[in-house]
Amino acid sequence: MQFSRPVNRLVLKSEETHIRILQTSDVHMHLLAYDYLSATHTPQIGLSRTATLIKSARAEVPQSLLFDTGDFLQGNVLGDQVAQHDQNVAKLHPAIAAMNALKYDGATLGNHEFSYGLGFLLDSLISARFPLVLANVARTLGPRPSADQTLLHPYRILQKTLRSGSGAKRTIRVGVVGFVPPQTAVWDRHAVQGQLHFRDIVETARDYLPRMKADGADLIVALAHSGIAAPDDPQVRENAVLPLSNLDGIDVILCGHQHRLFPDPAFADLPGVDIGNGTINGKPTMMPGFWGSHLGVMDLVLGPDDTGGWKIRHHHTDLRPIYNGVPQSGINETIAEAPEIVAAVRHHHQSTLNHIEKPVGTTRQPLNTFFALVADDASLQLVARAQADYVGRKLHATPDAALPLLSAVSPYKAGGQAGAGNFTDIGTGPLTLRSLADLYPFPNEICAVRLTGRDIVEWLERCAALFHRILHGLRQQALHNPVFPSYSFDHIVGLEYRIDPSQPPRYTPDGKFVSSENRRISAITWRARPIDPGQEFIVATNSFRASGGGGFAPVPPEKMVLETGEPIREILGDYIRQQGTVAVRPEPVWHFCPLIGTSAQFKTSLSAIERLATVPRRNLSLDSISEDGFATINIDF
Repeated sequence: MQFSRPVNRLVLKSEETHIRILQTSDVHMHLLAYDYLSATHTPQIGLSRTATLIKSARAEVPQSLLFDTGDFLQGNVLGDQVAQHDQNVAKLHPAIAAMNALKYDGATLGNHEFSYGLGFLLDSLISARFPLVLANVARTLGPRPSADQTLLHPYRILQKTLRSGSGAKRTIRVGVVGFVPPQTAVWDRHAVQGQLHFRDIVETARDYLPRMKADGADLIVALAHSGIAAPDDPQVRENAVLPLSNLDGIDVILCGHQHRLFPDPAFADLPGVDIGNGTINGKPTMMPGFWGSHLGVMDLVLGPDDTGGWKIRHHHTDLRPIYNGVPQSGINETIAEAPEIVAAVRHHHQSTLNHIEKPVGTTRQPLNTFFALVADDASLQLVARAQADYVGRKLHATPDAALPLLSAVSPYKAGGQAGAGNFTDIGTGPLTLRSLADLYPFPNEICAVRLTGRDIVEWLERCAALFHRILHGLRQQALHNPVFPSYSFDHIVGLEYRIDPSQPPRYTPDGKFVSSENRRISAITWRARPIDPGQEFIVATNSFRASGGGGFAPVPPEKMVLETGEPIREILGDYIRQQGTVAVRPEPVWHFCPLIGTSAQFKTSLSAIERLATVPRRNLSLDSISEDGFATINIDF
């Protein structure tokens, strides 16, 4: 089934012409409408469904260009299977096969394209039958960006023949340039260090734009695997769309990375943003969600300018979802999967299904993340134990072995933008490779850092930005800030501490320092003794966090004590195999400070309702079931 959508018939002046730009982004290997972790078909994800919208949009306006703005090679167990097990079986990567089948006109890379290593990346891209552009990643640096020896073509000029309002043929040259966050050099240091250099997005664009104009580009489209942030945001170099839009020469920005939508009211308060027109500093801008959830559709009406070139006279942006309805009542209207995408992925899909059912061990208790943002959590503490066991063995007989060993873990699946089904939910009984991926979805690697008590308290303060400020004596206040990602809420197992959400946060959700007067973390102890600010600890954590991922301060090299390159999911699997059967009773780690006569609310899975009484040291009750498929839970402090 396809959603009915009226087609706006543009009335063009005789000298005007019309081109449609289509965009996908952050597909993350969700090529099919299938959730490998729950083993269910789902109508809410899948490039196979987006492909049907692409065909419809092209049928409406044949004068179209289709682009992707990165993070297509990694993101689920299908991606892991291709990279780690199937690469010697079939050379054509299924993501590239799907994009070839859809006849993409161009794409750039996201930071996660580098996660499996440079060799795998280049082997995967070699079969692409569409241009790949990336301007700010170089093998060798020159005196300026345009003199670099770049990894891929920095830009390409696409020639498109269009019909004007008078019916005459007009040729337009569309320049397409690509960018990725320079922080990729840190996040994927294991894969790129000593091989690649990453430049600032805006600096690179400023240097290349005149060159693209000189090469004849009538219209310049930036494919930016980068999001939208305020000018004073500490992550503005990562999410650089706003300063990028200030550059003369860029006509259109297609962005991504944040897994969000634009235009969207959430960005309305940022300077230069016009939600009604879908522009940032006057530049048409679009971001189409993630996992194939939406197709971005931008219609541009072009007219001749005074120099004999073309300029945008007006435009319209449409974000087309692949589903309607709400999970609570069931998806009541579903986009069909495109058969050519299903066929392109079939071999690797079946190989993945066969692989992930291999047994690892058993669990005596359910493992879920329904309450991981409000309480101690067995699923997280299982990962924490595996990390600590590995680090402890690796540091044995070293001077660091004498220091207290802690383990930092966070929930990757805890609702949020990905919806009410985005929770780990493993029942008692067998654990398989599928279970491991559910417990730890990302290919992060283990590392260990040496930190002081002062460092750790600051780390926890950053995590405590998850919570809205709760006011004494008020009921049913929203507990969680929805823009704070669950993967940035670390539990540091081995300590005990309190979080006081009635205090103002020390950091904003995106990591900006607020005030040295603000403190939410208190009563922090190790083995029932208060920790000293200068006391040293070893913390087992992941490569993403240690490198500054999630808006945290990166750990300096001199404080890094262990980097083996071992994926945490593999470590978890080895630990469970060694144990045979796991039974994790969560140890006390963190508590909320008592707030008499005060309550808040949070959202979780409907499956959590019957387990409210099982959550230790928390007073929880059901408030309601919301239209978006979540259960709204009261928590009394």
